[in-house]
Formats: sequence, structure tokens, C-alpha cells
Amino acid sequence: MAYNLLNRDKHYAALLEELTDEAKDFYDELGEDYCQQTAEERADYLADSHVETMQSYAHQSDTRQVGNWSNIRQDWNNHFGHSTIEPWGDYDAMVKSMDDETISDEDKAKVQQWVEDWYWEAYGTRWLRYNFATELGEEVACKEIES
Repeated sequence: MAYNLLNRDKHYAALLEELTDEAKDFYDELGEDYCQQTAEERADYLADSHVETMQSYAHQSDTRQVGNWSNIRQDWNNHFGHSTIEPWGDYDAMVKSMDDETISDEDKAKVQQWVEDWYWEAYGTRWLRYNFATELGEEVACKEIES
């Protein structure tokens, strides 16, 4: 069993923070409790999905992304500078040590923090917020139709 490159709990918390902030615009129409529950459910689903996707992506021989300038291997090896964690060693060696669970707990935490920082720099929050706002907006529209 390999260590995950994204720390699921920390990633969930970051997702939930973004979704909760976006949900505030819908409190009047849908209620705070409903919006918060929906944000928690969506964050839970996305955290699992992102952890799994990151594991798959990180192990590809070519980590370029069509339509996205980010490349995790290149960014690690070239010391991507948008994190408080400074990458060390070769990317493939780091991934292997995560896979083999031979990395120290301290270094594992650093890798996971770097990957979390990289994730948000690579993908941002726009699509996350937009999709969630669209979902909640559709709930408002359905509620209005039912009324």
C-alpha cells in the first residue's frame, strides 16, 4: 500500500473551505444547513476523487497536461516555487519512496503539503466554485419551479 501524494483530510478541509464560502450566496434560498450539508458531501466526494486521480496522474510516464501548463514531474524537478516546501531529489525517486513507504513521516508530510500547494496552483478554485454554484443554482431553480 502506497502513501497518498495528497493528504486526504487536509485536501478535504481545503475543499470544504472553498465550497462553504461559495455556498454562502445560497443561504437565503436553500438554507444554511442544507448548503453546508451539500458542501460537506461534495467536498467528501471530491477529496476521494482527487486523491485517486492524483495517484494515477503522478505515476504516468508523461505528466504533461493538455490545456494546462502544469506538469508535476517538471515542477518538482525544477523546484516549483509556489510552496513553502522546497522539493528535493528526483521526482521519480520521491514517488517511489512514497509507493514503497520508505519515506520518513516528516518527509511524507512535506511531500503531501507540496502536492497540495501544487494542486491549488495548477487547478485553482474557479472551476470548483463555478461548478458548485451551478449545482446550487439548479437547486434554487428546481425549488422555484416546485413552488
